[in-house]
Amino acid sequence: MKNKFSSFFYFPTSLRNGFLTLFLLVWCLISRQLWALNYSETDEKMPVYAVFKAEKQVARQKKIPLYFSLNINEVDIQSLDILSVPDFLARRWVKYLENGGSFKKVGDVKKLYGMSEPLYINISKYLYVEKAEEKQRKPFLKENRVFRCKTIDINEADSAQWESLYGIGPYLAKRIITFRESLCGFVSVDQVKETYGLRDSVFQSIKTCLTIEKILKPCISINYTNQEGLSKHPYVRYKLARAICLYRENNGLFQHIEDLKKLPNVNDSIYIKLLPYITVNNL
Repeated sequence: MKNKFSSFFYFPTSLRNGFLTLFLLVWCLISRQLWALNYSETDEKMPVYAVFKAEKQVARQKKIPLYFSLNINEVDIQSLDILSVPDFLARRWVKYLENGGSFKKVGDVKKLYGMSEPLYINISKYLYVEKAEEKQRKPFLKENRVFRCKTIDINEADSAQWESLYGIGPYLAKRIITFRESLCGFVSVDQVKETYGLRDSVFQSIKTCLTIEKILKPCISINYTNQEGLSKHPYVRYKLARAICLYRENNGLFQHIEDLKKLPNVNDSIYIKLLPYITVNNL
């Protein structure tokens, strides 16, 4: 009796393998349908995801310059990027102003579609609105940007002071200081824009924040500084340094600074740039 009962539920090996294969196929089909359903639901929730992404960007917010503040009616993509405003929201903000829109108070920016509460809380302390009695409202133009800053001495400022300015980060601040040291100091505010990697638009935005308090003394003797020392200066470099040394070997010491113009590779432009830094005397 027992053997008959067992044989009733016995299946050949080929049949058992067939059942197993069928089970795996059904399981794969069901899994695929569930995945497609979840993917579809994710697509429908994209606006929510966009807000989440914006809030996540706030959490990773970059260091904002200490003296940075922004008129909410005079902004651009770059200035909003400093506040870690998502690109899609920054473009929407700028477009609203370009189309003639304006904000009467800081809280009005919360009406922008996509402006989340966490993002607003993070940036609101850097925003302001210019009062009507201070300045009559003008049509929005890129030239109307206003960036407030604390004036710094370009020959004394450290990295932290440079980084407090619009568009200047740690690497650019370091480059400016390195360039300043290689020059032996700045003699003109306009020299700052010669720093490698500094965009003209950024320089124009910070130019009014820059000043020179310290008057520099010449740091290069065209009679006594050796070729290696001469070539380190950004306005001299190897070819001119070599020419100066050859002149000294063939003609003796320079009698006057103007004698430098006797060298074939010294034109008026180079001479004027070098003039504040050179002397014929021994340092």
